Amino acid sequence: MKKVIFVIFIAMMLSGCGKQERNTSYLDVFDTFSTLTMYTSSQEEFTNISDELHSELIKLNRLFDIYNDYEGINNIKTINDNAGITPVKVDKEIIDLLKAGKEAYEKTNGTVNIAMGSVLEIWHSYRENALDNGIYAIPSVEELTEAANHTDINSIVIDESNSTVFITDENTSIDVGAIAKGYAADYAAQFLREKNIGSALLNLGGNVICLNDSTKESWTIGVTSPDDTEEYIDKVALKNKSAVSSGNYQRYYEYNGKRYHHIIDGKTLFPSESNSGVTIVSDSSLEGDIFSTALFILPYEEGIKLAEENNIEALWVTTDGNVYKTQNFDNSTN
Repeated sequence: MKKVIFVIFIAMMLSGCGKQERNTSYLDVFDTFSTLTMYTSSQEEFTNISDELHSELIKLNRLFDIYNDYEGINNIKTINDNAGITPVKVDKEIIDLLKAGKEAYEKTNGTVNIAMGSVLEIWHSYRENALDNGIYAIPSVEELTEAANHTDINSIVIDESNSTVFITDENTSIDVGAIAKGYAADYAAQFLREKNIGSALLNLGGNVICLNDSTKESWTIGVTSPDDTEEYIDKVALKNKSAVSSGNYQRYYEYNGKRYHHIIDGKTLFPSESNSGVTIVSDSSLEGDIFSTALFILPYEEGIKLAEENNIEALWVTTDGNVYKTQNFDNSTN
């Protein structure tokens, strides 16, 4: 199976570093390869902060998990398991994430929908069956259409005063895959700021967020082509910004010579075919997550309108090989 590359290359230039040391740790969270690079006064400080942040991200990972139960934790799986039965009391982080999910639905005109779990679970099952068991097939239109009858965002009822979430439709389920890493990356950035870290870069499985104090220059990233050439489509300098990419090169299988990836168009109920990759540069990783998904799903002509309406800076690689950028993409990082 051909591996399509649309990854972020990371480098850094510094000035005024003093005696700070640069170290990198690898974080096993959100079922993805992640790294944290920081400048600290000592190896001990780096290790302590890195370990503490890792623990915080594991906590978020468990809260946002839709597949696994954890003792003593009500997570999103708990909410889904109790759909149509009873409200579930949850932590503030879940409330905040689901509120962001509802806002994402409004901002993207329904393109990003956290209530699409019933449809996404079907595709997940077919993909896992192909990759794990060698049984290749695609869902029927009838199967997907029936599941799509249970994707109403309004069936997710959030009660902030009681800190509960209730899904009114027993066949509806929540899937936060389009926004969870973005929320977690922003959470991590705030954690590092509270630890007085002046320079750091977190790559949470493609959600990159950069911290810089006034003495340090930008982190430089380059987006490579999704065609295995490893050529840079563009390079941008990030300073207290986030970059997020979505693409058809992750979590996919091939059937009858066609690729079926994990980003599903809510209108067609099939994987989106308009783009190979989209990268967003924004102030927050959550915003980047939302719009990288939305603009990946939408045809470029619709995506550019949505980007302009929301002051989003984006780069597209369409499936026909064209590269487009919003007018201020290269100047969006200052």
